[in-house]
Amino acid sequence: MKKLLLVCTILCAVSFSAGAAEYTDGRIRLVINENTGRFSLYFMTDIARERYFPFFVDQDPRTSFLALMVNNRNYRMGESASFKTRLGGTPSNPVLIFESSFLTVTEEFSFVRTGSSSLTNGIRLTISITNRGERPVEAGARFLIDTTLGEEGSSHFITDRRQIHSEAVIDASSGDSYWISKNSQLALMGSVDAHNLTRPDFIHLANWKRLNDTPWKTPFISGRNFNFLPYSINDSAVCYYYEPAVINPKASRIISIVLASEDENGFALNNSVPDDLSQLIQSSAKFEGADLREAIQTDLITLRDMVNRLDMYLSSGTSVPEDELAAIGLLISKIKSKYGIP
Repeated sequence: MKKLLLVCTILCAVSFSAGAAEYTDGRIRLVINENTGRFSLYFMTDIARERYFPFFVDQDPRTSFLALMVNNRNYRMGESASFKTRLGGTPSNPVLIFESSFLTVTEEFSFVRTGSSSLTNGIRLTISITNRGERPVEAGARFLIDTTLGEEGSSHFITDRRQIHSEAVIDASSGDSYWISKNSQLALMGSVDAHNLTRPDFIHLANWKRLNDTPWKTPFISGRNFNFLPYSINDSAVCYYYEPAVINPKASRIISIVLASEDENGFALNNSVPDDLSQLIQSSAKFEGADLREAIQTDLITLRDMVNRLDMYLSSGTSVPEDELAAIGLLISKIKSKYGIP
């Protein structure tokens, strides 16, 4: 079993249709639309049938977006005429690029595993704001996520410290490490205070329309519900804020956020690399150079963790859960197409 698992892989594929690029890794599907400058994120809730459920609103992905405040002027990425949008990067690290005469803004996506997850269960979003000009600029960012999962219950959000039933702000004094929006099928977890990630100045949890319609900061009203009559009822959202700061010429400001499924063992990223990477690199002839190293590294990270989890079940004498068995079957079927194994 272990020898077989050591040659299994995750599918990491990209397809292009109607301006949208689709990337799949582990249990995550990422769809990026170059035309709108937006992305949608999905989680495989049924591994055996490969069925995905959206983490946040996907009917109109424009309801979630990145916006900048630059020298007291507002720019919404994907909509501002000052920025041209294009797609770059690689299948494992796609990048949305917004370019103007004075700034280059990028959103880089990388697949991650958090806690005890044996398969990819989230993304790291790295936002880079680069000053292309000859003078310093003052630039801040806000990232709005149109959540839906928590709208089915009384608590739209929970954190590691509290349940949130009404409008709230998470800042440095709050002590929260992450927020969660969940329903009976799925839970979306977002980073607040995590190692190697950028802590926002604050996060505003409020009605989506109130956050959407305000150019920068929406006034916080303690105890306010998630309605905005008459058009927006029980409609909550999360908005990350990074206050304006000086960016010198040719310098960059980097912001990093992780969005992932909830994990019982917390929000620590699980990205260690096994020592036998070089042996597996030499054993395959289908990939070359950096592409091979990147593919094998990703595979080994996931498969080593899966082997450890299987050993845990065997040593304890308990049955392997159905979703774990389905995951193994899925990996084995994917390797046949990726490495040509009969």
